[in-house]
Amino acid sequence: MTNNNMTETGIFVHQFELGPWDNFIYLIGDRATRTCAVVDPAWDAPTILAEAEKLDVKITHILCTHSHFDHVNRVNEILEATDAPVHMMGEEIDFSGFKSENLVRHSPGDSLTIGQHLEITMMHTPGHTPGCTSYRIPDALVTGDTLFVNGCGRCDFIGGDPETMFYTLQDLIKKLPPKTTMYPGHNYGDKPTATLDTQLQTNPYLLLPKVEDFISHRMQGKTPNTPLPPEPKWHP
Repeated sequence: MTNNNMTETGIFVHQFELGPWDNFIYLIGDRATRTCAVVDPAWDAPTILAEAEKLDVKITHILCTHSHFDHVNRVNEILEATDAPVHMMGEEIDFSGFKSENLVRHSPGDSLTIGQHLEITMMHTPGHTPGCTSYRIPDALVTGDTLFVNGCGRCDFIGGDPETMFYTLQDLIKKLPPKTTMYPGHNYGDKPTATLDTQLQTNPYLLLPKVEDFISHRMQGKTPNTPLPPEPKWHP
């Protein structure tokens, strides 16, 4: 699945699905300079590089929403091909021990500029992991495993916290304009993207006003501090 969105402000968002767990990979960048960031490079580096070549864009940054292997397991291969800086929230680095060449440690609210038109702001959105990051771009948010279409990230894995997730989602509702487009980290919904206002009508995790109700719903049938499953073998 691919999705291209060229905005009037001169930026683009290219979404494509990759891997056995329906991950969405993103190339977000500047039309004028044809430079971009790849968000959560995982599963197959040649496919990701081929997408960039098909679009005639150069990957100049690597953005990681969090450290789970299904979002970072091809960072090093993309790094070898691009020598791009790798951006991750400092709290996530401390939690996971993630290491790579060119690793840049970030704090909430940090921003970076790609090309002439694209400014990306790093929003700390913990709950799935302690250092989960969503990337704010004009009129949109790349949410990783924080918010899905009609869902949200699991909170039972090691480092997850359902109470924290509840307040993260409530904070996003308060801070973001209703027409903000959400670009999730997995294709788990009935469509690949959604706006915040539509999610406020249909996403059950945004419709629970009390933290205790959210925790009960999110953790139903789950065991806290569950290890991640082993990384599956997968070939495109």
